Amino acid sequence: MNDVNDVTVPDHVRGAFGVVAGPAVPVVAGSGTGWLVTASGLPVVLRPVADTALANWSARVREELDVTGLRVAQPVRSTDGRHVVSGWRADRAVTGRPEARADESIAWSARINAALSGVDRPRPSPRPATRPWTESDLFAIAEAAAWDGDPERDLGPGMEDRGTPFATHRAAALLGATGLIRLRRPVDPASDSGVVHGDLARGLLFDSSEEPALTDVVPYARPASWSAAVVAIDHLSWGTVDAGVLPRWRHLDDWPQMVLRAAVFRLAVHALHPGSRPAAMDGLQAMARTVEEYIGDPDA
Repeated sequence: MNDVNDVTVPDHVRGAFGVVAGPAVPVVAGSGTGWLVTASGLPVVLRPVADTALANWSARVREELDVTGLRVAQPVRSTDGRHVVSGWRADRAVTGRPEARADESIAWSARINAALSGVDRPRPSPRPATRPWTESDLFAIAEAAAWDGDPERDLGPGMEDRGTPFATHRAAALLGATGLIRLRRPVDPASDSGVVHGDLARGLLFDSSEEPALTDVVPYARPASWSAAVVAIDHLSWGTVDAGVLPRWRHLDDWPQMVLRAAVFRLAVHALHPGSRPAAMDGLQAMARTVEEYIGDPDA
Protein backbone atom coordinates (compact mmCIF):
# COMPACT_ATOMS: atom_id res chain seq x y z
CA MET A 1 0.00 0.00 0.00
CA ASN A 2 1.42 3.38 -0.99
CA ASP A 3 1.67 6.02 1.70
CA VAL A 4 -0.70 8.71 0.48
CA ASN A 5 1.13 11.23 2.65
CA ASP A 6 4.60 10.64 1.17
CA VAL A 7 4.04 13.08 -1.71
CA THR A 8 4.06 16.74 -2.69
CA VAL A 9 1.22 18.66 -4.30
CA PRO A 10 1.23 18.35 -8.12
CA ASP A 11 1.06 21.65 -10.00
CA HIS A 12 -2.05 20.63 -11.94
CA VAL A 13 -3.89 19.89 -8.67
CA ARG A 14 -3.02 23.32 -7.32
CA GLY A 15 -4.24 24.83 -10.55
CA ALA A 16 -7.51 22.87 -10.47
CA PHE A 17 -8.31 24.15 -6.98
CA GLY A 18 -7.21 27.69 -7.76
CA VAL A 19 -4.23 27.87 -5.42
CA VAL A 20 -1.33 28.18 -7.84
CA ALA A 21 0.53 30.93 -5.98
CA GLY A 22 2.17 30.67 -2.58
CA PRO A 23 4.21 27.99 -0.83
CA ALA A 24 2.68 24.66 0.19
CA VAL A 25 3.49 24.18 3.88
CA PRO A 26 3.11 20.68 5.41
CA VAL A 27 0.55 20.55 8.24
CA VAL A 28 -1.17 17.82 10.23
CA ALA A 29 -4.47 16.93 8.56
CA GLY A 30 -6.55 14.30 10.35
CA SER A 31 -4.40 11.20 10.72
CA GLY A 32 -2.06 12.25 7.92
CA THR A 33 -0.38 15.21 6.28
CA GLY A 34 -1.84 18.08 4.31
CA TRP A 35 -0.36 21.14 2.64
CA LEU A 36 -1.50 24.60 3.63
CA VAL A 37 -1.59 27.11 0.78
CA THR A 38 -2.76 30.69 1.14
CA ALA A 39 -4.03 32.21 -2.09
CA SER A 40 -5.95 35.48 -2.33
CA GLY A 41 -5.94 35.62 1.46
CA LEU A 42 -7.95 32.38 1.81
CA PRO A 43 -6.00 29.50 3.40
CA VAL A 44 -6.70 26.10 1.85
CA VAL A 45 -5.49 22.67 2.95
CA LEU A 46 -4.73 20.22 0.15
CA ARG A 47 -4.42 16.57 1.07
CA PRO A 48 -4.18 13.24 -0.77
CA VAL A 49 -7.03 10.79 -0.32
CA ALA A 50 -6.90 7.01 -0.06
CA ASP A 51 -10.54 6.50 -1.11
CA THR A 52 -12.06 8.84 -3.70
CA ALA A 53 -15.64 7.72 -3.06
CA LEU A 54 -15.35 8.37 0.67
CA ALA A 55 -13.69 11.74 0.09
CA ASN A 56 -16.55 12.78 -2.20
CA TRP A 57 -19.09 11.55 0.36
CA SER A 58 -17.41 13.47 3.20
CA ALA A 59 -17.32 16.66 1.12
CA ARG A 60 -21.03 16.45 0.29
CA VAL A 61 -21.93 15.79 3.94
CA ARG A 62 -19.78 18.65 5.25
CA GLU A 63 -21.38 21.06 2.80
CA GLU A 64 -24.72 20.43 4.55
CA LEU A 65 -23.68 19.57 8.11
CA ASP A 66 -24.97 22.03 10.69
CA VAL A 67 -24.12 21.57 14.37
CA THR A 68 -24.72 24.54 16.64
CA GLY A 69 -21.45 25.82 18.10
CA LEU A 70 -19.26 23.81 15.72
CA ARG A 71 -17.22 25.06 12.79
CA VAL A 72 -17.11 22.59 9.89
CA ALA A 73 -14.24 22.66 7.40
CA GLN A 74 -15.90 23.34 4.06
CA PRO A 75 -14.67 21.56 0.94
CA VAL A 76 -13.30 23.55 -1.94
CA ARG A 77 -14.49 22.52 -5.39
CA SER A 78 -12.20 22.53 -8.38
CA THR A 79 -12.73 24.93 -11.25
CA ASP A 80 -14.89 22.28 -12.96
CA GLY A 81 -16.89 21.49 -9.81
CA ARG A 82 -15.16 18.35 -8.52
CA HIS A 83 -14.37 17.57 -4.89
CA VAL A 84 -11.44 15.29 -5.78
CA VAL A 85 -8.84 15.87 -8.49
CA SER A 86 -6.26 13.17 -9.28
CA GLY A 87 -6.56 11.75 -5.78
CA TRP A 88 -6.46 15.12 -3.98
CA ARG A 89 -9.07 17.08 -2.01
CA ALA A 90 -9.09 20.68 -0.82
CA ASP A 91 -10.73 22.23 2.25
CA ARG A 92 -10.94 25.67 3.75
CA ALA A 93 -8.41 25.77 6.57
CA VAL A 94 -9.79 25.99 10.10
CA THR A 95 -7.81 27.04 13.14
CA GLY A 96 -7.21 24.76 16.09
CA ARG A 97 -5.53 21.49 16.94
CA PRO A 98 -6.39 18.18 18.64
CA GLU A 99 -6.06 18.56 22.39
CA ALA A 100 -6.19 16.44 25.54
CA ARG A 101 -9.91 17.06 25.99
CA ALA A 102 -11.35 13.57 25.91
CA ASP A 103 -14.49 14.21 27.92
CA GLU A 104 -15.33 17.32 25.95
CA SER A 105 -14.80 15.43 22.69
CA ILE A 106 -17.04 12.60 23.87
CA ALA A 107 -19.75 15.14 24.71
CA TRP A 108 -19.36 16.66 21.25
CA SER A 109 -19.65 13.21 19.68
CA ALA A 110 -23.29 12.99 20.79
CA ARG A 111 -24.17 16.23 19.00
CA ILE A 112 -22.18 15.44 15.87
CA ASN A 113 -23.57 11.90 15.59
CA ALA A 114 -27.11 13.20 16.10
CA ALA A 115 -26.56 15.53 13.14
CA LEU A 116 -25.25 12.61 11.07
CA SER A 117 -28.11 10.27 11.98
CA GLY A 118 -30.19 11.20 8.95
CA VAL A 119 -27.33 11.07 6.46
CA ASP A 120 -27.27 8.29 3.89
CA ARG A 121 -24.46 5.83 4.41
CA PRO A 122 -21.68 5.79 1.83
CA ARG A 123 -21.94 2.96 -0.64
CA PRO A 124 -19.66 0.11 0.45
CA SER A 125 -16.80 -0.73 -1.88
CA PRO A 126 -15.82 -4.32 -2.74
CA ARG A 127 -12.97 -5.49 -0.53
CA PRO A 128 -10.37 -7.97 -1.77
CA ALA A 129 -9.76 -11.04 0.40
CA THR A 130 -5.99 -10.56 0.32
CA ARG A 131 -3.50 -7.78 -0.22
CA PRO A 132 -2.98 -5.33 -1.75
CA TRP A 133 -5.47 -3.48 0.47
CA THR A 134 -6.23 0.21 0.51
CA GLU A 135 -6.17 2.11 3.78
CA SER A 136 -9.98 2.03 3.78
CA ASP A 137 -9.83 -1.77 3.46
CA LEU A 138 -7.54 -2.01 6.51
CA PHE A 139 -9.88 -0.01 8.71
CA ALA A 140 -12.94 -1.93 7.50
CA ILE A 141 -11.27 -5.29 8.18
CA ALA A 142 -10.19 -4.16 11.65
CA GLU A 143 -13.69 -2.89 12.46
CA ALA A 144 -15.34 -6.13 11.32
CA ALA A 145 -12.90 -8.22 13.36
CA ALA A 146 -13.72 -6.19 16.47
CA TRP A 147 -17.46 -6.54 16.08
CA ASP A 148 -18.25 -9.90 14.57
CA GLY A 149 -15.05 -11.75 13.78
CA ASP A 150 -11.96 -13.36 15.21
CA PRO A 151 -8.87 -11.12 15.10
CA GLU A 152 -6.45 -14.02 15.02
CA ARG A 153 -8.19 -15.53 11.99
CA ASP A 154 -9.44 -12.42 10.20
CA LEU A 155 -6.26 -10.38 10.38
CA GLY A 156 -4.07 -13.24 9.16
CA PRO A 157 -4.07 -12.29 5.45
CA GLY A 158 -2.61 -8.91 6.37
CA MET A 159 0.10 -10.14 8.65
CA GLU A 160 2.80 -10.18 5.97
CA ASP A 161 3.85 -7.24 3.87
CA ARG A 162 5.54 -7.97 0.55
CA GLY A 163 6.67 -11.33 1.88
CA THR A 164 8.38 -9.86 4.96
CA PRO A 165 7.08 -11.05 8.34
CA PHE A 166 5.32 -8.32 10.25
CA ALA A 167 7.15 -6.36 12.93
CA THR A 168 7.18 -7.44 16.57
CA HIS A 169 5.07 -4.48 17.68
CA ARG A 170 2.38 -5.41 15.17
CA ALA A 171 2.44 -8.97 16.50
CA ALA A 172 1.97 -7.56 20.00
CA ALA A 173 -1.07 -5.60 18.83
CA LEU A 174 -2.59 -8.75 17.34
CA LEU A 175 -2.01 -10.59 20.63
CA GLY A 176 -3.66 -7.74 22.51
CA ALA A 177 -6.72 -7.84 20.26
CA THR A 178 -6.94 -11.63 20.57
CA GLY A 179 -6.72 -11.40 24.35
CA LEU A 180 -9.48 -8.82 24.65
CA ILE A 181 -11.89 -10.44 22.21
CA ARG A 182 -12.62 -13.24 24.68
CA LEU A 183 -14.48 -10.63 26.75
CA ARG A 184 -16.80 -9.71 23.88
CA ARG A 185 -20.49 -10.30 24.54
CA PRO A 186 -23.56 -9.70 22.35
CA VAL A 187 -25.08 -6.24 22.42
CA ASP A 188 -28.69 -5.20 22.00
CA PRO A 189 -29.53 -5.82 18.31
CA ALA A 190 -32.01 -2.97 18.52
CA SER A 191 -29.18 -0.49 19.14
CA ASP A 192 -29.32 2.24 16.55
CA SER A 193 -26.54 1.92 13.97
CA GLY A 194 -26.76 5.00 11.82
CA VAL A 195 -23.81 6.93 10.44
CA VAL A 196 -21.40 7.93 13.21
CA HIS A 197 -17.99 9.54 13.25
CA GLY A 198 -15.14 7.10 13.85
CA ASP A 199 -12.17 9.42 14.40
CA LEU A 200 -13.20 12.42 16.46
CA ALA A 201 -10.12 12.39 18.67
CA ARG A 202 -8.12 13.47 15.60
CA GLY A 203 -10.81 15.23 13.62
CA LEU A 204 -12.07 17.65 16.28
CA LEU A 205 -9.88 20.74 16.69
CA PHE A 206 -9.90 23.17 19.60
CA ASP A 207 -8.95 26.85 19.53
CA SER A 208 -9.02 29.06 22.62
CA SER A 209 -10.51 31.94 20.64
CA GLU A 210 -12.92 30.03 18.38
CA GLU A 211 -15.58 27.36 18.54
CA PRO A 212 -14.35 23.77 18.02
CA ALA A 213 -13.88 22.71 14.40
CA LEU A 214 -14.53 19.46 12.54
CA THR A 215 -12.10 18.74 9.72
CA ASP A 216 -13.62 15.61 8.19
CA VAL A 217 -16.35 13.00 8.57
CA VAL A 218 -15.05 9.44 8.93
CA PRO A 219 -18.19 7.28 8.63
CA TYR A 220 -19.06 4.00 10.28
CA ALA A 221 -22.45 2.32 10.63
CA ARG A 222 -22.35 1.68 14.38
CA PRO A 223 -24.09 2.91 17.53
CA ALA A 224 -23.28 6.42 18.66
CA SER A 225 -21.88 5.06 21.93
CA TRP A 226 -19.20 3.20 19.93
CA SER A 227 -18.11 6.51 18.38
CA ALA A 228 -17.75 7.93 21.90
CA ALA A 229 -15.82 4.85 23.00
CA VAL A 230 -13.31 5.27 20.16
CA VAL A 231 -12.58 8.78 21.46
CA ALA A 232 -11.98 7.41 24.96
CA ILE A 233 -9.76 4.60 23.65
CA ASP A 234 -7.66 6.96 21.52
CA HIS A 235 -7.02 9.30 24.44
CA LEU A 236 -6.20 6.39 26.75
CA SER A 237 -3.72 5.13 24.17
CA TRP A 238 -2.08 8.55 23.93
CA GLY A 239 -1.96 8.99 27.70
CA THR A 240 -4.05 12.17 27.51
CA VAL A 241 -6.82 11.03 29.86
CA ASP A 242 -7.00 8.97 33.04
CA ALA A 243 -8.72 5.59 33.37
CA GLY A 244 -11.65 7.34 35.04
CA VAL A 245 -12.94 8.32 31.60
CA LEU A 246 -14.46 4.85 31.28
CA PRO A 247 -16.71 4.87 34.37
CA ARG A 248 -17.55 8.54 33.74
CA TRP A 249 -19.44 7.59 30.58
CA ARG A 250 -20.95 4.28 31.70
CA HIS A 251 -24.48 5.67 31.20
CA LEU A 252 -24.04 5.37 27.43
CA ASP A 253 -25.70 2.41 25.68
CA ASP A 254 -23.87 -0.93 26.04
CA TRP A 255 -20.85 1.08 27.19
CA PRO A 256 -18.49 -1.67 28.41
CA GLN A 257 -18.96 -3.62 25.17
CA MET A 258 -18.57 -0.48 23.06
CA VAL A 259 -15.29 0.20 24.88
CA LEU A 260 -14.16 -3.36 24.23
CA ARG A 261 -14.95 -3.19 20.52
CA ALA A 262 -13.26 0.19 20.18
CA ALA A 263 -10.12 -1.14 21.88
CA VAL A 264 -9.94 -4.24 19.67
CA PHE A 265 -10.55 -2.05 16.61
CA ARG A 266 -7.58 0.21 17.37
CA LEU A 267 -5.32 -2.73 18.20
CA ALA A 268 -6.36 -4.45 14.97
CA VAL A 269 -5.61 -1.32 12.94
CA HIS A 270 -2.12 -1.18 14.45
CA ALA A 271 -1.57 -4.85 13.66
CA LEU A 272 -2.66 -4.46 10.04
CA HIS A 273 -1.24 -1.08 9.06
CA PRO A 274 2.28 -1.22 7.59
CA GLY A 275 2.79 2.36 8.71
CA SER A 276 2.21 1.56 12.39
CA ARG A 277 4.96 2.88 14.63
CA PRO A 278 6.63 0.86 17.40
CA ALA A 279 6.49 3.87 19.74
CA ALA A 280 2.68 3.71 19.79
CA MET A 281 2.61 0.19 21.20
CA ASP A 282 3.39 1.10 24.81
CA GLY A 283 0.30 3.31 24.94
CA LEU A 284 -1.85 0.70 23.22
CA GLN A 285 -0.77 -1.99 25.68
CA ALA A 286 -1.47 0.28 28.64
CA MET A 287 -4.89 1.03 27.16
CA ALA A 288 -5.61 -2.68 26.69
CA ARG A 289 -4.78 -3.40 30.34
CA THR A 290 -7.06 -0.58 31.46
CA VAL A 291 -9.89 -1.88 29.29
CA GLU A 292 -9.46 -5.46 30.51
CA GLU A 293 -9.62 -4.32 34.13
CA TYR A 294 -12.69 -2.19 33.42
CA ILE A 295 -14.58 -4.90 31.54
CA GLY A 296 -13.78 -7.40 34.29
CA ASP A 297 -15.14 -5.07 36.98
CA PRO A 298 -18.65 -6.27 37.95
CA ASP A 299 -19.67 -2.66 38.57
CA ALA A 300 -18.66 -1.50 35.07
